[in-house]
Amino acid sequence: MPWRLIITRLPRWIVAQLLMPRFGRRIGTGPWSIDEVGHVAVIHWDSLGDAVLLGPVLRELRRTLPAARIVLVYNEKNHGVFENCPYVDILRPQTVQRPSDGSSPHGAPISHWRRVRGAARILAEEARSQGKIDLVIGPDWLDTVYGSTFFDSALSRAGNSRRFLKTSGFKSYEVEIRQHFVLRNLGILAVLGIHVENDHLEFWASDQDREIGRTLLAEVSSAPLRIAIAPGASESQRRWPAERFIQVVDEILTQRDVRFVLVGGDDVRPIVDAISPVDNEKIVDLVGFTTVGSLAVVLGGVDLLITNDSGPAHVAASVGTPTLVVSAHPVDADPWVVGSPNRYRPWGVSSVVLQPANRLPPCDRETTCRASMPHCILSVSVEDVVPAALEMLESAAETGT
Repeated sequence: MPWRLIITRLPRWIVAQLLMPRFGRRIGTGPWSIDEVGHVAVIHWDSLGDAVLLGPVLRELRRTLPAARIVLVYNEKNHGVFENCPYVDILRPQTVQRPSDGSSPHGAPISHWRRVRGAARILAEEARSQGKIDLVIGPDWLDTVYGSTFFDSALSRAGNSRRFLKTSGFKSYEVEIRQHFVLRNLGILAVLGIHVENDHLEFWASDQDREIGRTLLAEVSSAPLRIAIAPGASESQRRWPAERFIQVVDEILTQRDVRFVLVGGDDVRPIVDAISPVDNEKIVDLVGFTTVGSLAVVLGGVDLLITNDSGPAHVAASVGTPTLVVSAHPVDADPWVVGSPNRYRPWGVSSVVLQPANRLPPCDRETTCRASMPHCILSVSVEDVVPAALEMLESAAETGT
């Protein structure tokens, strides 16, 4: 556990004692087994990719607790991910990020304490209107409030502890954190007593999403092969240069009859406008034209996605699309730090992750690339990406996926 969390543990405990009565329960009075849980709150503050990876947790909770009331408190920017989720009874959006700007496309997170207070208010309202909450899954600040039924660091990067606390004697359990994030989360559910049947991802697109997605794809529907390109990323060091993406497009076009689809949010627009050959009939520009739901439909209709380590990689995985990721995490870096493909590679689909072979100075003193601009990722070349993409296309054609 980070020193800052150890140092602030007593103040957090005091705050927890003040907040506890508002949630209608006290430590030690909760259910003794998962079968007795009737009211669950899941808190998720992270961004797009992590929200998609939450799907298996919500599904397995619902399967195990078909009659329970499940409320999801989530980053309001992920509404498009969760709005059609069939596994929760109520969605409660929370503001956890500042408005987007040029330096932080998704918006910098608001202070930890503001997020805590916001979630506390939401849970208090839930408890007052629907009765006590038996189980809370969320960031580590809830440990001292719901110590009897909460496990640390289950679904949020806010915590790094391995402890799981349960009412039965407050016995500690170990959850292996050195595994893919999907397996890690489901492993924690297993400790709770939930039998996990399936770890596949899902995306819950609406009828309107499907209609918009099909309309946007109509221009490339007759092409023998379709590749989506997602050149954006939330952090600068994760952005492979846009001109290299275009070089990949040009090189593949000399070898295959392919139509390309550019995708991403409004933050990607300046990148695409700077380098995109707008008169190329082989490239369809959908940047800024998709909601999250219609993006999932578009990615489900292509043969391959080439992307940075970013949210669209996980959206593509959730709809079964093979994905090639250009990663900023060097091969010789910490294999389990946040950003490592071991933890966050596309889940459940055919995928290739191309990484820098080595950390470049001064990142050689870090656990991963910590630059404020594209740095280690520049070691991945166009010559690395093109043959990998072509091989993935051939493999998909042979297997019919």
